[in-house]
Amino acid sequence: MYSVNYHGRLDKIKNLVEKKGLDVLVVERPSDVFYITGYRGAGYVVATRDQVVLAVPVLEYRHALDYIAESGLGDSLELAVFRPYGLPGSLVVEKEGVKLVDNGLKGLLHRLAGKEAPTCGMVTASYRFYMQLRENCEKVIDTADAIDKMRLVKEPWEIERIQRAAEIGEQALQEALSSLDYGVSEAEIAGVIEAAIRRAGGDGPSFPPIVAFGANTVYPHAMPSRSRVLTRPAPVLIDLGAVYAGYCSDMTRTTFFDGSPAEFRHIAEAVHEAMNSAIERAAPGVTTGELDATARSVLKKYGLAEYFIHSLGHGVGIDIHEPPRVTYSDKTVLEPGMVITVEPGVYIPGKLGMRIEELIVITHRGARRLTRFDTWLWR
Repeated sequence: MYSVNYHGRLDKIKNLVEKKGLDVLVVERPSDVFYITGYRGAGYVVATRDQVVLAVPVLEYRHALDYIAESGLGDSLELAVFRPYGLPGSLVVEKEGVKLVDNGLKGLLHRLAGKEAPTCGMVTASYRFYMQLRENCEKVIDTADAIDKMRLVKEPWEIERIQRAAEIGEQALQEALSSLDYGVSEAEIAGVIEAAIRRAGGDGPSFPPIVAFGANTVYPHAMPSRSRVLTRPAPVLIDLGAVYAGYCSDMTRTTFFDGSPAEFRHIAEAVHEAMNSAIERAAPGVTTGELDATARSVLKKYGLAEYFIHSLGHGVGIDIHEPPRVTYSDKTVLEPGMVITVEPGVYIPGKLGMRIEELIVITHRGARRLTRFDTWLWR
């Protein structure tokens, strides 16, 4: 087991405030709040060059207070509490030194910056929150890219959590495949997956599972249906992921239920070779665009390149989709510690879809697979 060091991340955020010439940096995007502090719950982070404050609504006060005490961050992470919904003024917080910020974000910004109209850095996915910053800051600078870059390379303990999430996902996939039978619906198999993830120790699915039968496999983001059931031999595509201790996994397998016709085997062989070729190419110094091009060149050899209609993959970590993008136009240079998916697919309208997705981590020697479930499900 690797140690978790959020103190280092708090220092990075304070250094970012200084580097960008900001008075304060406000981080509201939940996955970034978790990345910086390890706290999962409603709230946001406000940082200056000297301090980092976790601001939470009254409802989350005790949760946040207990988390800070248990995590050992009491000397580095302050806590502020605000009333988000006009709650009664008689409400108090019971911990000396924890401040109730009556004016919410405005009051906290002014208190920490020491001025009425500070220069603010911002990381938010909410337009409403952005407008609040605009109203209370002289200047607002989007600093999301800077934190995205911090998150690109995973620490060993993060990779350990992603690996465990992948193992939990594989257990769920095994239960899903064992549950395939005539009369079962896509929605039922999706339910099996979600329950299996919980039983195996996961926090939950990292996204709603994709389960597609027959012609539904031609849609990369097919929605499981209660009415679509297995009534005859058909292709089955399952795309799933689990969350473990706040970190995600992602994998896809395609099989053919009760048979394996020649056309399916031909497409499966092509997709399998494209995936393996891209993974073999993955190494430090290679760009994500080169991986995408490698997979497409293999599918072109099979006459199937025109049916590969999405990018080769994406980064995975706290979010199921995060940088880098693994697509033909992306120039991100791979580094040890980056975690990405490799998921070539072929989708032939009126016939079938086929996708295989592996989760890999870049190492000094190349790529290591974090998903290990047998890909040769059609044999």
